[in-house]
Amino acid sequence: MEQIGTVRSLCPECLKSIEGIKYVENGGVYIKKECPEHGNFTSLVSKDVNHYLQMRDCFDVDRAKAREPLTGTERGCPFDCGLCPSHKQDTCLAVVEVTDRCNMKCTYCFANSSMDASLDPDMETIRGMFETVKKCQNSPTCIQISGGEPTLRDDLPEIIRIGKEIGINHIELNTNGIRIAKDQDYFDKIASAGVDAIYLGFDGVSDKIYQQRTGRNLIDIKTEVINRCAKAGIGVVLVPLVAKNYNLHEVGSIIDFAASRVPAVRGVHFQPVFYSGRSPKEMENRVTILELLEAIEEQTDGGLKVTNFTPSLMPHAHCGATCLTLVDEHGFLPLTNISLGAVKSASDVASKTKKSIMGRWKGLEKEKEEEPKSACGDLLVKSSCCEKPLNDITVKGSCCEKPLTDVLGKSKPSLGGWADFIEMSKNNYLTISTMAFQDVWSYEQDRVENCCIHVVTQDGRFIPFCNYNMTSCNGDFLYRNAA
Repeated sequence: MEQIGTVRSLCPECLKSIEGIKYVENGGVYIKKECPEHGNFTSLVSKDVNHYLQMRDCFDVDRAKAREPLTGTERGCPFDCGLCPSHKQDTCLAVVEVTDRCNMKCTYCFANSSMDASLDPDMETIRGMFETVKKCQNSPTCIQISGGEPTLRDDLPEIIRIGKEIGINHIELNTNGIRIAKDQDYFDKIASAGVDAIYLGFDGVSDKIYQQRTGRNLIDIKTEVINRCAKAGIGVVLVPLVAKNYNLHEVGSIIDFAASRVPAVRGVHFQPVFYSGRSPKEMENRVTILELLEAIEEQTDGGLKVTNFTPSLMPHAHCGATCLTLVDEHGFLPLTNISLGAVKSASDVASKTKKSIMGRWKGLEKEKEEEPKSACGDLLVKSSCCEKPLNDITVKGSCCEKPLTDVLGKSKPSLGGWADFIEMSKNNYLTISTMAFQDVWSYEQDRVENCCIHVVTQDGRFIPFCNYNMTSCNGDFLYRNAA
């Protein structure tokens, strides 16, 4: 056993802050921690220390702190969330839960579920939550309307409209899609209110998968949601929970399904199962990030490789991984590779992308030789928070900064060249990502201190997502029921 670090963590039994070590054994990375009252606990972090360290060394993000803290520091992390003055990163995505109600009873769910409408926050409370985001989050502001199942609220279109009126730049809706697929009029009202994206629960491409977790056939429902969003010009991100003995064998099929529905589908965001809230006690179904990436490589026949995934532009090197790829009739053209080094910001993707595909894209070498010496030759991929669509691309330089649509509109791009690549990238991109949310066994305080995904409480605080949904092995929440 080789120790490679120390951690501040939580006891799975009592949720008290305890210390632990991070160590390597048989090539894997583990956390071992000890509670004076409840004993030792060990959890696997990564099956391969080399990949674990490579992701750490590739991570380099310029952080922006929150505009102002909302709570003081009394008990120390993680017990003063609000955000407290010691929190290290601004909010990149604010989660606003508008109901606890849900029309599903899924196994594996971190949220509360009830059918008591009296517990729903009223409009003034929701307005206050939006105003907290506008006041405390650096611009641009991004929120996810969540729950429960938000579409159980008939007034959801009005909620979206209020968010837009307050000045929220980007609003995505986290939904199982059932009402959207069945009620065209309701969906039209959501679209008209200004929703920017649909964050759609999508665990597989076969009803057998949905039957296992929900007891219902849902693939036709999911497909209809995508069809309606495509007609309305609203982007969709597919969000599969991933677990062994459930759907790990379908991750390649999910990506292929998404690729076949680009540009309506903008991304796939895999969420390996974490044991918080309503989840089975048995933990043999846990999936590490590397296990997921290996399954993706195998099931896409190497079209997307483990090395194409770099640390997400989010809290911590080991919170997630992302691959930006283009899709055409020949398959995938990944734009990211860990060998290119750290991606410090979304603007860094462009220069690394050009290097990575030179020689793989017909005609590029000739264009490289003929390229003018102008400062306009570089590309910038703008991003407001975590990963944003590649259609927001501009040509950047000291002499100009114009949208590519303006630049390319002046002349027809030459076939097979860099301009063709840019033209294709506006509509044929797909972001494949994963976020390893923490539970009480895998908890590392350092990751939470850097978290940028925050739940907005009804009393106007920001709670890091993993803290908000943290439960003991007995089901006691650290924050959710008390926030």
